[in-house]
Amino acid sequence: MGDLVHYSISIVSGLAIAYLALLLSGTASINDEAARITSISVSYSIAYIPYLLTLWIARIVPDTRRLRMVVVGGAILFRLLAFSLPAALSDDVLRYEWEASRLAVGENPYRVSPASTGAANRKIPGYDFSAVYGPVLEGAHLASFVLGLPMKASAAFAEALLLGLFWWWMQKNGWPLWKWVLLGWSPLNVYEYWMNGHNDAWLILLLFAAFVTKGAWSWILLALATLTKWWPILLIPLWLRLGFSWPGLIGYALLMGSCLLCIPAVEWVGKVRFTTGFLGGWENNAFLYRLLSDKMQAIGLIGSLSIVLPFLKMGQVESIVLFLTCFLAVSANIHPWYLGWLLPFLGASKVNPLPWLLSMALLPLAYDPMIGWRLNGEWREDEVIRYLIWGSVSVFSLIQVACLRKR
Repeated sequence: MGDLVHYSISIVSGLAIAYLALLLSGTASINDEAARITSISVSYSIAYIPYLLTLWIARIVPDTRRLRMVVVGGAILFRLLAFSLPAALSDDVLRYEWEASRLAVGENPYRVSPASTGAANRKIPGYDFSAVYGPVLEGAHLASFVLGLPMKASAAFAEALLLGLFWWWMQKNGWPLWKWVLLGWSPLNVYEYWMNGHNDAWLILLLFAAFVTKGAWSWILLALATLTKWWPILLIPLWLRLGFSWPGLIGYALLMGSCLLCIPAVEWVGKVRFTTGFLGGWENNAFLYRLLSDKMQAIGLIGSLSIVLPFLKMGQVESIVLFLTCFLAVSANIHPWYLGWLLPFLGASKVNPLPWLLSMALLPLAYDPMIGWRLNGEWREDEVIRYLIWGSVSVFSLIQVACLRKR
């Protein structure tokens, strides 16, 4: 057994080196934008090979102090290297910086847009639109801007807190090490939050914190999660089933009401209508949405699931996994980092994460529109790539279901 552990630690160390090499591989073609984006997106997908092998090793070998040191040390090195690299696969940090700069000079980003303020960089995402992120994210962006930090520092900080919270929850519940590897070595977390700087890390942190806490604090954290990207409001029926807390509900209402300090309710109605474009109105990597006729069908399906969810005989974490899976499957937009919403809940549940990990491994290949966007400002998707991705995920998921039924 001692030899097995020793060899396993050596193999995991080698896999960590391979992971670091893949992170660096995209910088070789830095002068050729098309080659650089292709190189990074492909290496991003390939990084799932050392990730999945490490997951497998962590599941079959005894949990030792040395193995934990290698696993945690590797996770830290991946993030430090990714943070030092440019946000190669996304321009969202430009949006965060612009909104923070408006706040810093006393302007309200909910009422102005890059176009209305004459922003020089027309590659800022949503150039013609005012802000739609919740106040929690606006505050996080402002903190990075005022402190003079890279804009992705906010997302990196939130993801680091998530890893710490998940480690504590793992220790408290006696979970095996591979559960933490699921997050700690995840290429999605490394590339999307530490390299590309996507602010969804705050949403995931606050929602998972709401899950692990009870009573009033759970409601308050759910409110803060809602004040990032809004959709956690659909989990209210599930939270009501789990526990009714007057202090928590009052705290939730007060926090949600604080939005009125930013703009009046009538203006928020327009923001809400705009954000429903996530479920339909524009499309990025759509899966089952292709089978729907319009976004109202998607909204109806998700709203119905939100109401039915508390009545299903499932645990809280399994209910959240089911909701997020259906939510993304029928939405018109499934950006690669959106799949990260699921990771801590997959780790906390007893479900086999492989079908979701396959989609996470393949979806980086759908970054192909970034080439046209960077070169000439046009966003065009290759439908063949998307059919291959979702076809592969569907077939693999059906095989997994068939195997479960045979058991």
